[in-house]
Amino acid sequence: MDQLGGPNPQRLSRFIRRRRDAILETWKAQVRTLSPARGLSDPVLTDHIPHLLEYIADVAGGEITGAPVDRTLRGMPGCHALSRLGQGYDLADVVQEYATLRAVLLDLWEREGSGDGAGGGRLLLNKAIDDAIADAVTRYQDARVRLLQILERISIAALGSSDLDTFLGALLRATRQAAAAVDVAILLLRDGDAFEVQASAGLEDDPLRGDVIDAARELARAVLDAGQPCSLDEVLGSAPGAARALRSRGLRAVYGVPLLHEARPLGVTVFGSRSADELSEEDILMLRTMTSRANALILQAQLAAKERAAMREAHDARALLEEVIEQMPAGVIIAERGTGRVLLKNRQAAAIAGRPLDAARGIEDYAAEAGFHPDTGEPYERSEWPLARAVTAGEVVRDEEIEVLRGDGTRRRILVCARPVRDPDGRVSAGVATIFDVTERTRSEQAQRFLATASAALSDSLDFDDTLGRLGRLAVPELADWCVVHTLPEAEAARRVLVTHARPEEVRRARALLRRLDPPPELAALMAQVLRDERAELLRDLSRPHPLLALLGEQRARALVRELGLRSAMLVPLIARGRAFGSILLATAESGRIYDEADLAVARDLAQRAALAADNARLYAAAQRAIELRDKVLATVSHDLRNPLSAIITATALLTRRAAARGEGGADAKAIEAIQRSAHRMDRLIHDLLDFASLRAGRLALSRKPQDPREIVREAVETFEPLALEKGVRLGATSDDDVPLIRCDRDRMLQVLSNLLSNALKVTEPEGAVSVRCERRAEHVVFSVTDTGPGIPEDELPHLFERFWRGQRNGYKGTGLGLAIARELVVAHGGTLGVDSRVGEGSTFRFTIPVGDVER
Repeated sequence: MDQLGGPNPQRLSRFIRRRRDAILETWKAQVRTLSPARGLSDPVLTDHIPHLLEYIADVAGGEITGAPVDRTLRGMPGCHALSRLGQGYDLADVVQEYATLRAVLLDLWEREGSGDGAGGGRLLLNKAIDDAIADAVTRYQDARVRLLQILERISIAALGSSDLDTFLGALLRATRQAAAAVDVAILLLRDGDAFEVQASAGLEDDPLRGDVIDAARELARAVLDAGQPCSLDEVLGSAPGAARALRSRGLRAVYGVPLLHEARPLGVTVFGSRSADELSEEDILMLRTMTSRANALILQAQLAAKERAAMREAHDARALLEEVIEQMPAGVIIAERGTGRVLLKNRQAAAIAGRPLDAARGIEDYAAEAGFHPDTGEPYERSEWPLARAVTAGEVVRDEEIEVLRGDGTRRRILVCARPVRDPDGRVSAGVATIFDVTERTRSEQAQRFLATASAALSDSLDFDDTLGRLGRLAVPELADWCVVHTLPEAEAARRVLVTHARPEEVRRARALLRRLDPPPELAALMAQVLRDERAELLRDLSRPHPLLALLGEQRARALVRELGLRSAMLVPLIARGRAFGSILLATAESGRIYDEADLAVARDLAQRAALAADNARLYAAAQRAIELRDKVLATVSHDLRNPLSAIITATALLTRRAAARGEGGADAKAIEAIQRSAHRMDRLIHDLLDFASLRAGRLALSRKPQDPREIVREAVETFEPLALEKGVRLGATSDDDVPLIRCDRDRMLQVLSNLLSNALKVTEPEGAVSVRCERRAEHVVFSVTDTGPGIPEDELPHLFERFWRGQRNGYKGTGLGLAIARELVVAHGGTLGVDSRVGEGSTFRFTIPVGDVER
């Protein structure tokens, strides 16, 4: 999850592999402080550590992705533990090695800046190391127990034997029982320079022959010369005859272990296997241990002491394990296989549960734990608990979320991981569960999702009452059982009180109760207090006194709380543009939820978003009223101006005809002509205003008929040729031959072209040019008007088609309605209108009209 900020297991795995050498060097320097590590060479000390790092990287990488650990690495923690057991480490030393490795990894991870803010990488790393520790501890303890069992057998053999031969025979038989892979055991004692077979096991049906005895003696000499346990191939590679003699008995793996007492060689024990090509590390450890105890007949007292020490060490190991899990940043429970009886637990587990955890409880008692599925609310059956599944079915459970009812009555969300602990034979021996309290994280994620949904829903409406209604429907039931929205009265609206509940009958009952409280001054004082302070209030427990409830009066408050069954409440002001205009009351009842500071933070955030949305709705409504009033004024003024303007136009036309009939000219004729031009411009302005009002009201009617676009262009150009000639501007038009007919309102198309041509001629200087073009592009006919005027600054282009907007620098002067009306007319025909312009070069206005079906 990199969701809502999740961990990246692959990055952690790559970090471990990339920094392996640095990790090894740092770890080696620090771990030398351990007593058993001081006597080991570097290769022996770090023998398994590189593979152990690969194992941790694989486990961390697979925690989220589910990828399995490499097969060759799965038993690495156990191999390492066995190796350390053979090197004299106790369990505390093994665990301390892991603790040092954890510290080195986390230090390098953080210092390189690889850590993530949410701690996901640390969690994965700790989980992987904890898994390795668990495997290592289990393997160590199992091997230790086997060693103790072997020691017990040796002691029994020693106590029940009357002579050395009997004891050694019993010892070898015990060896075969302890190491399943061992089929044959031969013990040779040194007598001067010679070696004599003292005891054997597994050869009862096939007595030793001379060649086999000679080969065993040769192997014994080579093993003592090497001074350490050796395989047959390691020491007799140059003597194939001796090797063949031993293998003639069907032995596939042969291993020799020196018998030493205080560095003095006593003899050699030869072990052989007919079933395995090589002995496992654990078997070798067993053989070495048993062989080293061969002189126990002489030192029985010491063996007994060692056994007692080993038992103490096992006890100390358990105590250490208990201390380790106490230090873990999670609740940990270790349960017995099959029964689920709790064997070990830490304080964190009890703290998360909110009650003591009985160590004697088994699966049959798990039903007492109140757990619920988060999605459905259904309770957990006792067999459904992750730890029960781990100890009974060997199931590995990862990151299962459970809603739990704690001992103190509160609900929490926990994240549980459970897995079986297996013995060397793969059988489930126990189960371990780690528990994390993720309540706050889950609540934060839910709050973010809720607020995101609320923002989208609130911003989707521009109606004030609808916005307040949406606020109530959002809050119930996600945040509350009850929601009451109260707003202050304004000039255009009365005070509002909106009540929301999941059940309509409850809303009616609440409104009846509120009418009893409204309009008494107590309720007004309660709201006024919140609005005056502009501070959200948390009423955690409504059964207890609170200053805000005191404003309602003790009897009124108790009646309201009792009749509605209220448990907890929050009162939050609605503030927009620095002014409080209302409040939200959120309350719980049947859900039993008790609010806290985290809930109050969500309520404040919701109120801020709701206040902004409601204020926007009020501003939008005010703007719409202003626009409607303006449109009414424009329509009225335009209509009232048309009659006197018509009289002016008619009168000037009559004066012009009379002056022409009398042959009069001069200043009077020019004055009349100026009046006519002004009157016609005013008439066009009035038509623009009327068109604008019609467009705003949706009353503009279009008379669409099949028309030839080239004829429309020709007519528009002819209309403006006199003006172009007068200004000294070149005016031309071109049209492609394949331009098809279009269905349009011819007069409105001429109106659009006239507006664009009029603007182009206004801004084009003498000797400039204005051109009109008509062409087909796909399923549209494109009209364009290009001028060589001053061009339009880039910052003015987005506003060019807005109503009543006039640029200050582009030269396109006017009422600010012409281009807006032109765009509306083009859009009404299903087309688009746009502009391309470069300052100092001119502009091109283009509009498209779809070809459509001209036969309709």
